[in-house]
Amino acid sequence: MSATALAALLRNNQHANDGRCDSDEVVLRSLDASLVAASLDHGVGPLLHRALRERGLFDRLPTEIRTELARAVREEAVIESIRHRETVCVLEALDEAGVRPIVFKGTALAYTCYADPLLRPRLDTDLLIGPEDVEAASAALESMRFVRTARPIGEHVTHQLTYVRAACGVESAFDVHWKIADPQAFADLFPYAELRRSAVPIPALGPHAIGPSVVDALLIACAHRVAHHYDDDTLIFLCDIDVLARRFGSTEWDRVVALAREKQIRAVTARGLALARRLLWAPIPDDVQTALDSAGGSESTAAYLDPRLRKVDILRSDLHALRGWRARVKLLREHLVPAPDFMRRSYGATSAILLPALYIHRVFRGVRKWFRPLR
Repeated sequence: MSATALAALLRNNQHANDGRCDSDEVVLRSLDASLVAASLDHGVGPLLHRALRERGLFDRLPTEIRTELARAVREEAVIESIRHRETVCVLEALDEAGVRPIVFKGTALAYTCYADPLLRPRLDTDLLIGPEDVEAASAALESMRFVRTARPIGEHVTHQLTYVRAACGVESAFDVHWKIADPQAFADLFPYAELRRSAVPIPALGPHAIGPSVVDALLIACAHRVAHHYDDDTLIFLCDIDVLARRFGSTEWDRVVALAREKQIRAVTARGLALARRLLWAPIPDDVQTALDSAGGSESTAAYLDPRLRKVDILRSDLHALRGWRARVKLLREHLVPAPDFMRRSYGATSAILLPALYIHRVFRGVRKWFRPLR
């Protein structure tokens, strides 16, 4: 319900002059402290603040609501200034190391599609590199005193590393991917070399910044909200789809349909577009929606749209996607018996003597999670 109510407030600003919006009084009555809190959870607090200001309603709000929204925007502005500086420095260091990453997801969209980067809150900056560049990228980041966070490492269990450091009291985090997503059904959809061929400059992030084309960015946005967020209704991900869709012409839409069909993500793409269309009135052409809806449930990626999806279902999907029993056994081992370094970091243990007990604890602690619906 909160996503629907928030979306109405955001689109009311877009359509304030065409007769398709609520009256000012309705908007003011609908906005209370719980909806403001929900806007921050959905990542659209700054967008809501901007929408209310542009419509001339912000100063008519109760003091506590104005204060909370203004505070969120001030904090995001400070964080964004630090995040921008850090991103430019990291891209420069990686370029010196011979690595040319593709900036994608939130940060790329913040600097190419939103009126102001602070309107697109995010926890980290996502970079996609070639598999052959992982070692060089890691060395470059560690030379800048970034620290790798604890996460399982293996050939199949994950396809990214996360590096963090504190900058001016703010944690700066970079997710370095060599595949676009961890689930096997999505991992190889957009290889680095393919995205690089159609990549576009992001001048605001310096001379070394490139990002996916608008078509690739839209498909990635639709896939990401399903592969990593299991089709939840987080509104900022739908705003990403909306701002991208508003840049499209018929040529781009034709390309979306063709690529979604080729990559077997029509159902996933259709779902993201349909939600953005319904909640934000994103300008999705009827024929595009119809063409994508025709996929039904025939694609392996469509399984991630099931509201009953569990971690064990993802594991089953991953095992099915891998070829050969050796790869499947390796994936199971990477899940059940991750590297000792990961275990020590996760539990804060220093002695190797404790490792057997930690592995047993991990297995028993995780049993319920594997069989619990993710949504």
